[in-house]
Amino acid sequence: MRKLQSKILFLSLSVFFVTAILFGCAKNKKESGAPITVRAGVDKTTAAIGDKIKYTIFIDKYKEIEVEPETFGQNLGNFAIKDFGSKRSVFLNKEKISRWYILDTYITGKTTIPKVTIKYKGRKDKDWIQIDTNEVFVEVKSLLDKAGPDTQMRDIKGPVSLPLLINKYFIPAVLLLLAVLGILAGYFLKKNKEKKTVPGKPAHEVAYEQLEALRVKDYISRGLIKEYYTEVSDIIRHYLENRFSLRAPEMTTEEFLVSARNAAELISEHKNLLKEFLLCCDLVKFAKYAPSPEEVSSIFDSAKHFIDQTKENESA
Repeated sequence: MRKLQSKILFLSLSVFFVTAILFGCAKNKKESGAPITVRAGVDKTTAAIGDKIKYTIFIDKYKEIEVEPETFGQNLGNFAIKDFGSKRSVFLNKEKISRWYILDTYITGKTTIPKVTIKYKGRKDKDWIQIDTNEVFVEVKSLLDKAGPDTQMRDIKGPVSLPLLINKYFIPAVLLLLAVLGILAGYFLKKNKEKKTVPGKPAHEVAYEQLEALRVKDYISRGLIKEYYTEVSDIIRHYLENRFSLRAPEMTTEEFLVSARNAAELISEHKNLLKEFLLCCDLVKFAKYAPSPEEVSSIFDSAKHFIDQTKENESA
């Protein structure tokens, strides 16, 4: 009986020690691994100008690791954020987080999406620890590249003769209608000239007054940053319409930038100022980017500087 008890005690101790050893090995293995890993990627490394590119940051970590929400968008090179979101899943003690951003650009060539810094800390850490994602390389190609070198403008076709069976009363009726329209147009033009007209203000004076009215509203001290950026963007868009007859208010930023590239009224320096200004406004309006106080102050100065550079010459 005593011999049987000794065997049972020996087996119990053996199981205890084996379990302790396995638990210790598992714990050491867990502690020896990195508490967090990050990487970045895109759904396509080659895109045509105007295409949307999905950029994703992947974070793998232990559940007890806290990750600080990053302020993304300050350094995107030639890209602008159009949409964003996140997804997460948990399995046992591991958590996977993916944060995605829809980007677009209208600058062709090979470009780089810089590294993004992720801050994290464990339960016992007092300070945040930094870890960087990898850089991502994307090539944006022009749509003209697909057309090939042999693409040429087609000449217009020659005049087409009227059908022979045209009604003999059609041409006199058209001439009579044109004559009536001409008489009516002359009458209304004469009436307009007789009215005492007041010359409208130049586009830059109207824009200056709108900027001053925006300053008086004091959006910044009230924390209405998005509303502030929206209104200062609208002021510049209506200024462009009044000054250069560009239909800026009805276009999206990307549509307008494509149109502005062909506007002979704007020199290259003005186009670059306008692009930087509108993309900064869109980042706050649509990507929920929180600008610093210095950035908020500079956007007003950027708007006034653009008007100063492009206003009508008063001495002309």
